Amino acid sequence: MQLELRHLRTLRAIADHGSVTRAAAALGVSQPALTAQLGRIERLLGGAVFTRDHRGVAATAFGEFVLARARVVLAGVDDLLAAGPYELAGQAIRVGGFENPVVVPLVANLAGALPEARITLQTEHYVRVLVDMVANGRLDVALVADYPDHELRLGPAMGMGVVAVEPVFVALPAVHPLAGRAEVELAELAGEPWVLPPPDGMGWPEHLLEACRRAGFTPRGRYQLVEAGVRRELIAAGHAVSACQALYDPGERVSVLPLRGNPLWMRQVLIWRSSFAAHAPALLESARAAHAAVAARSPVYTAWTTRYGRPPLPS
Repeated sequence: MQLELRHLRTLRAIADHGSVTRAAAALGVSQPALTAQLGRIERLLGGAVFTRDHRGVAATAFGEFVLARARVVLAGVDDLLAAGPYELAGQAIRVGGFENPVVVPLVANLAGALPEARITLQTEHYVRVLVDMVANGRLDVALVADYPDHELRLGPAMGMGVVAVEPVFVALPAVHPLAGRAEVELAELAGEPWVLPPPDGMGWPEHLLEACRRAGFTPRGRYQLVEAGVRRELIAAGHAVSACQALYDPGERVSVLPLRGNPLWMRQVLIWRSSFAAHAPALLESARAAHAAVAARSPVYTAWTTRYGRPPLPS
């Protein structure tokens, strides 16, 4: 047996679905067949990619290493298969992003500023993949995030600019006893079940775990999720709390609250290939305008900036 692209797609499907059973359903194969295939792939790779329990699967440290590289390879292949005359003529701008309300208005701003270009968008949870894709020329520009003590460092072939510096808030069920507060102490959430995503390769959830340790507790990560819709429903149903972006739209049954003392921070960072350096000012202006438009629609973030002031961008 040799490692093939279909094996990498299998690993990605299992990781994305968090369960061999759900991945099997998505791939249209039986659960026993997919389990057997996973065993063969792990033997070929020389180590376990996932640990398994009654809740599903979680990537091992070796698995995170494998999956990060598998995603880069698959993204490159998918990009190659999707290439068309726009790409060959250099008229495409390939944009990457993570789960972020700024991404869609950013794409709209770029389309307005560059009407002759064909703009494509790819999103990833594992944000480090976006950095690698820009570095490898598979994306032209990407909106990523980093965190204190986990700041992004780029090579000479790439450029970057800070779009915004933001606090990180928390999302609670709207019926939670703390939901009516203007702010909440991080330590007050010590006993809650938390939604904790798998690592994004950029310092999350490590930054959250570090802040929780400073607050005197380790969060009970009962749910490990990537899907935004499932996370929202878990919180709304009263099953969990979660850290969230300051611009997160909570919906009707979820409350978003700032954390007293602002123990959690993030930067939204735009990165680009060096060949796009001439367009960097326009790209950065488009991203900051998109962020400002989304921020203006967020009453929680607007109230926070009224109280604390908008954080300055690093020089």
